[in-house]
Amino acid sequence: MKKVLLKIEGMTCSACSSGLEKYLNKQEGIKTASVNLIMNNASIEYDETEINLEQVEKYIEKAGFSSLGIDKLENEEKKKTKEKSKVIGISIISILILYISMAHMVKLPVIPYLDMMHNPVNYAIALLILTTIVLIMGKDILKSGYKNLVHKTPNMDTLVAIGVLASYIYSIYGTIKIIKGQVIYVENLYYESAAIVIFFIKIGKYVENKNKDKTKEALKQLMSITPNHAIIEKEGKEETVTLDEIQKGDIIICKPGEKIAVDGEVIEGTTHINESFITGESVPVKREKGSKVIAGSINYEGTIKYKAEKIGKESTVSEIVRLVVEATNTKA
Repeated sequence: MKKVLLKIEGMTCSACSSGLEKYLNKQEGIKTASVNLIMNNASIEYDETEINLEQVEKYIEKAGFSSLGIDKLENEEKKKTKEKSKVIGISIISILILYISMAHMVKLPVIPYLDMMHNPVNYAIALLILTTIVLIMGKDILKSGYKNLVHKTPNMDTLVAIGVLASYIYSIYGTIKIIKGQVIYVENLYYESAAIVIFFIKIGKYVENKNKDKTKEALKQLMSITPNHAIIEKEGKEETVTLDEIQKGDIIICKPGEKIAVDGEVIEGTTHINESFITGESVPVKREKGSKVIAGSINYEGTIKYKAEKIGKESTVSEIVRLVVEATNTKA
């Protein structure tokens, strides 16, 4: 068995992440798959004798998303820059479409060459070209909607895609009629509806992604509060180990100024500990034999020994991160 953590592109809501997770868990060769919307990644354990990483990424693509491989900060930054440029482009073109189609309604100056009454063919073709550009720039929404519908996991993008394509296709029909001389159809063009829906959805997703990035940064900072190493006592000797090497029941020594490595119970010594990152209380609390200590809290003045009770995913910090992620996924 091999386990990988892949960066996923295209997830916008909890329906996306849960749909992808269900789809992956149904595939042959994949033992378990866990998808995290906030971190935009998927932890996948698969059987190397049956499938390889390339096939796993193809499963993700078939589900309507894209695998960016192992997380690379540089690629993510490029993607953010590209997405920002795309949003700006869609905004400019959408506003132009709105002006061409609505200017006469609010008594703004109409572009003579694109006047719907005097030049209906120019008007219709101009809107067709501009709207097509918007749909191409927002094709990720249409693609996501289509693939989720095919895989029987329709989401918000599916509804958007159906509405946008209905307006767009009907408007193309109206444009053909106008070109043939039936100018009455100039009142039945809905290009601006298709473009503006894509515009608002892209703006909404861009803002949502910005907020998700802030949440991810906060979670990363929370996870980084625990130290990388700790001192444990074995057969009367002190030994420095990484957190991964700590087992339940190990006796850990924490000196003044150091952070508590894992959750545990004090068995020797008295001190005051800062737990403000958990409780919000800025005043250090006294901890002595029998007291509980939390990973990441800071030991002030005394050396203590404590027995490890919770490690890894069982720790209080990890539990807080899990609850935050679940709450954010629910809101999404």
